Amino acid sequence: MATTIEGYLYSFGPSRQGGVYCILTFCVLTGRHFSQSRNKGDLVSLRSGILDVDHRVEDTGRQVVNGKVLYTLRLYNVASAKKEVLVGAVNSEEIAEWLKAFTSSLGRPLEPASSEPWTPTTTGISLPFAHFGEQFVGDTSPTGTPRLQLESPMFRRQREKSYTSLTTIGHESPILERSTSSFGSTDGGQASKWKLVRCENGLRYFKEAADFPFVYKLPVMKAVGVVKAPADQIFNLIMDYGPERQQWDHTLESATVIEVIDGHSDVLYIRLRQDQGFARARDLCLARYWKREETGAYSVFYRSVLKQPLQAGYVRAYIHSGGYIVTPLKATGGGKPRTLVESVLEMDAAGWSSLLGAGFSNYPTHLRDSLLGVVSGIREHVAAQRFNSCVTIIKRHLVEEYPEDSLQAANRDLSDAAGNTVPFLSTSDDIEEFFDATMDQFSESSESVQSVSEPVLLPVEYHKPLRIKVRSDRGTFDLSKFRGSVDRGPLTGGKHSFAEPDSSGFLLKGIHSLSTGSRVPAGEPFCKLVGMDWFKSKDRMDHISGRPRSLVQRACSNEGLFFFVINLQVPYASNYSLVFYFVTEEEITEGSLLHRFISGDDTFRNSRLSLIPAIPEGSWIVRQAVGTKAVPLGQIVEAKYHVGFNYMEIDLNLGSSGVVRGVLGLVFGYISALVVDMAFFIRGETADELPERLIGVGRCSHIQLDKAIDFPAV
Repeated sequence: MATTIEGYLYSFGPSRQGGVYCILTFCVLTGRHFSQSRNKGDLVSLRSGILDVDHRVEDTGRQVVNGKVLYTLRLYNVASAKKEVLVGAVNSEEIAEWLKAFTSSLGRPLEPASSEPWTPTTTGISLPFAHFGEQFVGDTSPTGTPRLQLESPMFRRQREKSYTSLTTIGHESPILERSTSSFGSTDGGQASKWKLVRCENGLRYFKEAADFPFVYKLPVMKAVGVVKAPADQIFNLIMDYGPERQQWDHTLESATVIEVIDGHSDVLYIRLRQDQGFARARDLCLARYWKREETGAYSVFYRSVLKQPLQAGYVRAYIHSGGYIVTPLKATGGGKPRTLVESVLEMDAAGWSSLLGAGFSNYPTHLRDSLLGVVSGIREHVAAQRFNSCVTIIKRHLVEEYPEDSLQAANRDLSDAAGNTVPFLSTSDDIEEFFDATMDQFSESSESVQSVSEPVLLPVEYHKPLRIKVRSDRGTFDLSKFRGSVDRGPLTGGKHSFAEPDSSGFLLKGIHSLSTGSRVPAGEPFCKLVGMDWFKSKDRMDHISGRPRSLVQRACSNEGLFFFVINLQVPYASNYSLVFYFVTEEEITEGSLLHRFISGDDTFRNSRLSLIPAIPEGSWIVRQAVGTKAVPLGQIVEAKYHVGFNYMEIDLNLGSSGVVRGVLGLVFGYISALVVDMAFFIRGETADELPERLIGVGRCSHIQLDKAIDFPAV
């Protein structure tokens, strides 16, 4: 069955007048055909065409366009980042449905009838928006007149430079689970560490048991409560620092957004109220990131950053990790929605009261518990609303399913009719005039507009089917012959090292999973991890295996070995590459899923390549943000595939997606204190592709940024 979805979405972008247009359009996605019209039923579309194999969709997060909060998507062409269309909806659940539909359509094979490629808008620019001036309670916006700032090499360098302070964490698509994440274990599978300490004001307070208790350090605490409201409504309350927040947050004096990173992350400066004795008021400078899971749950994460000078009369408090987890629950018997809200804090109140410790001053504990206690304020504020909380937001879109044959016929009809529509690549003057005439549709500017630009994406490569040669001698090869810049270390206690964790800790589809929906522990990986490199360079490092001095080329004398090389490209102050070298120990059967992945086209590869992450050691904020959900890497980041006689290298540009940059931000903020497991596999979808099997699994222990070596010249 194939899906068609239709409804109203806002289309926005830069206008000829130098401002920003934002108009309501009627959108229809049928298979791979996407069109936008002024109104439902119009015979002539504003834009129309087929989404081909080079097109991608990206969740660009929460944007504020001409004063209107929108949850947005970016449709773009990997061959040219300038070819893009931005659409948005006022409701996060609605845009999630569109994201799901686009992802599903782009993952389907391109029908022969789809002869006309989809060609988006031709403004010739990316669309980063400057701050439009966001005003908050008791403070003013850091920027002035609304303006649109065009992408330039200098702007891109400045934006990428900001990753040193904050690059945000990702919005993974949950496919597989390594561990249950019900209540009590929403901290990334560490449920056993939470201990109930008290119940107060309708909330339950939990303390995380520290491995090494320290008397002067505040323990990590969380407050948990149930709110009778939809999850997206509570999420909007948490994200909003406007006047309404002072109706439920008793700790806030004022707040300002001082920097916008992208649609999923920004930097806040917050002043807290002085509410106890002679203790001076505290302020906070926080990096904030949010994400939505496919389950409908929302997460908002905070950590302190050095972005705002100390202010006179205030003591700078520090939040090492914290945030909110908003999880929808089953509705009550009357149909009223319910949501579980958790607030977690690991903080240092700073100042003399913090130095004296909990035994001498109760202010640090008082401040932490006050910040956690705002969950009860959310509950009471929602309960006091005059509207009926059981009334859900009316969807402005319709989703239907059609059989494959009817979908193909519809695509042929739409493709034939596409000649009468205006293609995205050559937007007509009439459409531009229509956009300019309606750009004042949102005239009030009350919140900052965030950048939706992305690094330039290069086209993926296509390869002919290759002949895979493996060794006839099935004996075990000597791992000591392979050595990268990172040493092999122990599974526990390793420092700047790699290891191979137990693969049974990851769950994959078994042979009966299509009928039962269950997952089974993974068996032995197809490949052994034999080496790891940690490179840095001023330029992005592509096709490392093809260089004469690479580990793969040095191993050519080992006849029959076949390498899988995973090159994780990380934009930061410099360009980093974390390179995993996996080697096969068994023959690759012709016609198998793995063989088809190696010899297939990039569309098939992108639809199947997946990663399961895990954080065995790390702070709560990283464990919660990374999670244990399988990530469809090929669908959310730019992937380039290089196939040689004895290797396949996959270059994954983690900076190509705004949501994945979030993973990098939190991980890099704590990288030297983290142990990260990564399991790579090819997703199976049919009975003959099951059971799934890992390509390989690796563990990175306490990687040090300063130990990255310069990428060797050719």
